[in-house]
Amino acid sequence: MKVLDKSRRKKLQRKVDAEYGYRSYRDRDVEVRKANCGFGVFARRQFLPGELIIEITGQLIERESYNGSSFVMELSDKWSMEPSIPAAFLNHSCSPNAELLQITEFTLGLLALCNIEPGTELNFDYQWPALHWIPRCLCGAPVCRGWVVDKNEVKAMKKLAKKNKAR
Repeated sequence: MKVLDKSRRKKLQRKVDAEYGYRSYRDRDVEVRKANCGFGVFARRQFLPGELIIEITGQLIERESYNGSSFVMELSDKWSMEPSIPAAFLNHSCSPNAELLQITEFTLGLLALCNIEPGTELNFDYQWPALHWIPRCLCGAPVCRGWVVDKNEVKAMKKLAKKNKAR
């Protein structure tokens, strides 16, 4: 099997995206398109505070048998979900305009926290725990915590990052 070099991979990815639409999604309410960090989900119409933006469904996975990905969403002590598109492309912000809400046992909803105008990227606070693989935050919010972690985990994340840097 031939190893893909970077330029060939990019070219083939564009072809896959065009033919299969994996990285594209559009309905009357939201669309997936390029964002500051890869792809993101953007409003196509106005959403008012408290309004349900999308229902999030996906592949259900038993938590004890799955290490997860950076997309995984926790549903309960027993279940996690790999969200389907468009939710798989929701980005983090330390100053989010939406939040996740569990609607049923196996689905989540994305709820508007404020007035969201058309063209605005939809985001929520991932609130991850401090772990060695957690990335730096690039949300650009004035209150950015610097890490994609829960606000109560920042101190622990800084210690962990310092420890990892010393290695």
